[in-house]
Amino acid sequence: MERRVEDGSNTLFWHDRWLGDVPLCRRFDHLFDLALNKHITVADMFVLGWEVGGGVWRWRRQLWAWEEELLGQCCLLLNNFVVQTDVSDRWQWLPDNVGGYTVRGAYQLLTHQVAPLIDATGELVWHK
Repeated sequence: MERRVEDGSNTLFWHDRWLGDVPLCRRFDHLFDLALNKHITVADMFVLGWEVGGGVWRWRRQLWAWEEELLGQCCLLLNNFVVQTDVSDRWQWLPDNVGGYTVRGAYQLLTHQVAPLIDATGELVWHK
């Protein structure tokens, strides 16, 4: 399951996994540590302005140059995101995002997965 963000009112900006494979608090952990608004929604971030220099970026201290570069990377991700104010956030079943969740789809996902390959690094450590 993945959170599908539309208006952003039910999605936490830093904590929910809504823009990529990991939450922004882990992807940009250093910025998260410095942020004053750790529990703000996507909608509130968007309204306050999440572009570089936007009103939403409030920090415990002034950012250093390399931290400003991190913020720039984060803002690049946000530039491609469009908030749809007339549609609520929802959860989406990733294996079939058109038809949605079905028991059959879950069964096929579980029974037809390729078994993960055994990590070859074990043979480097343990000699037979």
